[in-house]
Amino acid sequence: MKYASRQKYALIAFSVIAGTVAVADIERNADKLMSEHPMLRTLHAKRLKDVMLTKPDYVVYVPKQEMHLYKKTNPQEIGDRYNDHFQVLYDDKRKLYYAFWTQASWEGAGDHHIVFSKSADDGRTWTEPVTLAGSERRAYKRLGASWQQPMLSKSGRLYCYWNQKVRQGGCNELLYGFYSDDAGESWSDPVLVHYPRRPQIPGYIATVKSGWINWQRPLRLGENGKYFVGCSRGPAIEFWQYENIDDDPPAEDLKISFFASGTNSLSRSRLAEKSDFVLSSGESRFEEAGIVKLPDGRLFALARTQVGYPVWSVSSNGGRTWTDPKYLRRKDGSEPFLHPRSPCPIYDWVAPEAGSGKYFAFVHNKFNFENKRSASGPRGALYLIAGKFNPNAEQPIEFSEPKFFLERKNAWNSFYTSYTVVGDKRILWYPDGKHYLLGREIGEEWFK
Repeated sequence: MKYASRQKYALIAFSVIAGTVAVADIERNADKLMSEHPMLRTLHAKRLKDVMLTKPDYVVYVPKQEMHLYKKTNPQEIGDRYNDHFQVLYDDKRKLYYAFWTQASWEGAGDHHIVFSKSADDGRTWTEPVTLAGSERRAYKRLGASWQQPMLSKSGRLYCYWNQKVRQGGCNELLYGFYSDDAGESWSDPVLVHYPRRPQIPGYIATVKSGWINWQRPLRLGENGKYFVGCSRGPAIEFWQYENIDDDPPAEDLKISFFASGTNSLSRSRLAEKSDFVLSSGESRFEEAGIVKLPDGRLFALARTQVGYPVWSVSSNGGRTWTDPKYLRRKDGSEPFLHPRSPCPIYDWVAPEAGSGKYFAFVHNKFNFENKRSASGPRGALYLIAGKFNPNAEQPIEFSEPKFFLERKNAWNSFYTSYTVVGDKRILWYPDGKHYLLGREIGEEWFK
């Protein structure tokens, strides 16, 4: 048969993705399954097998440009080899999944743009991505956009804010945004959001509105259920609370409160434990905090560093101030987890904003202290650590031993992820190798 090899791998993929097709039914359901998933149906066998390497349950996007053709992409084409900062949320009123991510020819290629897709069938199939902001092609350069922040108001208005460059080669700069009242079919005009001057980060001399990165999608963890997120600003972490999203303001009228700025930010200068590891450059960054709510109402933040270990901190006043950061351990008194300068996401397993006391996080469980030039990698495999709240412990979440989750050799396994819970489906959405956009269900078995 002309497409026998393609169908062989495609059928294996569909049995994993759908999760409802018995092995005996695969052959007779082949045409139906292939027609439901045209994106996978058209892949050659080798690439289809590569998509399934990390055992996903959902496939959101397979780039047209192949993973290993680094810097050999056609500058006239839409750059889509790099896909990262993958943020998925669910619209319960419309029964739709919305996916936002940053896309480019490769990381740092200069054609960074933000794209949007959605699913109306529980994440099985997704619309063709549309570009919301930024530069699509290297041959026709426009100003790049990245680090998008999607939020859904209580009325159903869908907001998207992002980090907008204002000059080629510039750092992460201004805050732009717009909104949609029709589930992303159309958007208001993009506008600049003005926000007040914040205290200077010690040792950070960049301009007050540059150098910020919000890597997770905002969650309703703030005061009275307001959207809240951690912000990497230079070498430290501050926190943003979006005050008026549920009032459905014009995009330019967004109000933000900035917490733990300046000397109160989370940084190496506040580290409660001694760290001997210093890069030859002298640089030391605390970045990219993920946040969960504890059952007692406190907030728990987990962040990456350049000292070989992730760090945690807690806030007892809604994120306004935070304890001095400490190394993340399995539990009080145990050895800290090893981790390079790579995201270490943490989520509430029951629901992102639940405060259930049951959590999971990801670490690489390795670090090369001999390499004084880089704290980033190679990052290697990712391990899931299951956590449970202990109200009597100093570190209020105690974790299991690391359990292997996935690995993609010769690729940067950076987990710029998001997490949704809809019914009994608990899905981690992740960029595999900063290339494929996939989803994988996190079941009870990880906590046994």
